[in-house]
Amino acid sequence: MSMSRDHMPIQIGLPSEVAWEVAEPEPISYLAFLDGEELPDPGSAFIAAGESFGVAPQDVQPLPLDEERVAWAFSFTVPRRAARIMLWCERAVEGASPDGQARDARWVLFIETLLDTQRPVDDAVALAATVARTGGQRTRLLFDPALGVAWNRGEFSALFLTGDAAKDETALVDERHLYRVEVVARDRAKGPFWISTVGMARAGKPELEILEVPVSEVRAALELMDALAARFLTESLPHAGVPFEAGPELSIALVPAHEVIETLSLGAAGDASDRRGLPRGPRAAICAAGRRGSFRSIWTAPSEVLVQLARQERGLYIAPRVSAVRERVARHSWGAFVRAHASRGHDAGVAFLVKIASEERDGEREHLWISAQHADGRGGRGLLARSESAAVVVDFTLEQVGDWRVVGFSAELPEVGPESADRIP
Repeated sequence: MSMSRDHMPIQIGLPSEVAWEVAEPEPISYLAFLDGEELPDPGSAFIAAGESFGVAPQDVQPLPLDEERVAWAFSFTVPRRAARIMLWCERAVEGASPDGQARDARWVLFIETLLDTQRPVDDAVALAATVARTGGQRTRLLFDPALGVAWNRGEFSALFLTGDAAKDETALVDERHLYRVEVVARDRAKGPFWISTVGMARAGKPELEILEVPVSEVRAALELMDALAARFLTESLPHAGVPFEAGPELSIALVPAHEVIETLSLGAAGDASDRRGLPRGPRAAICAAGRRGSFRSIWTAPSEVLVQLARQERGLYIAPRVSAVRERVARHSWGAFVRAHASRGHDAGVAFLVKIASEERDGEREHLWISAQHADGRGGRGLLARSESAAVVVDFTLEQVGDWRVVGFSAELPEVGPESADRIP
């Protein structure tokens, strides 16, 4: 089984790479859809901003009302933030809510600014929480238009309204809420695939991508992409072409995408025709550590790394905040895993996998995937399969659980994890 450890910093002794420089982050915005005919109170917005940022708004200025639908608009500053924040209220347009999830909405609150790149996750949480709190109980839906993600009341309350702004803590939000991953192919059954991020530019970072991924390695490529995007959302990227570790003994490199697509296979997804509508800004292609080829050396996809990940022979370094959130969600939903194991634990076609954290060694923790043989409210027991030895029996407590997966539960649920635990009957 695979082994992964908490994220370790890149130590290559080089200054920031000019290839990844972004003149200015892309703006970030959130929309809140409110029901009820009564005009939302702008005074509530001041209070909401203070609660969300942990400090009262300053330097408040009204904004001109150029649109008839705009009821009120103003901008303000917050200590520790360089960019001003704009907040305004418009009358909702019928049918404008995402997928019709708030058809009866009468008002829409908008908040927009440049993200604080020094603390992007906490800043995004405060921005989202401001518009959600401004509407109070009337807020039906929160929407991130750049990512196309919408949260209903239960979801945005759990994600954005339960943290402590004064302590820079939010229980369930991590870097993964600031980007999404797209998968493109000419033939989705056969591949190859072009996998890329959307949203990194809002944190002043290049979008990441992997080109020419075979169908057998798509899942591994998604795991690699997710781990790197979360890691580099707050960290400096390594120099272009300089190898670094994505995990123990997993060496890769980041290369400007325009250099990689020069040798892209004819007709493969991700060519110049696919890039015509992309925003301007640097893009970093995830490649093997070093050029390949003797006649004309080129950058290629990290195939060997993807194969190792697909075979669960290696693990990835995970950003600390992502690891912490995964652990909270996994432990909170552990009861669903126990129920599933009680009902299907003896079925040969169902795999019950648990990731546990071992004791720290030299300041590091190893995360080990095991196959659970027993599970209860306190923890359980399982087999750790190592390539260099026979299966080892491991006892674990609930406090050690960092993630879990049930594979093959049913045709409707081929794989279930903490994020989909409510689908387990």
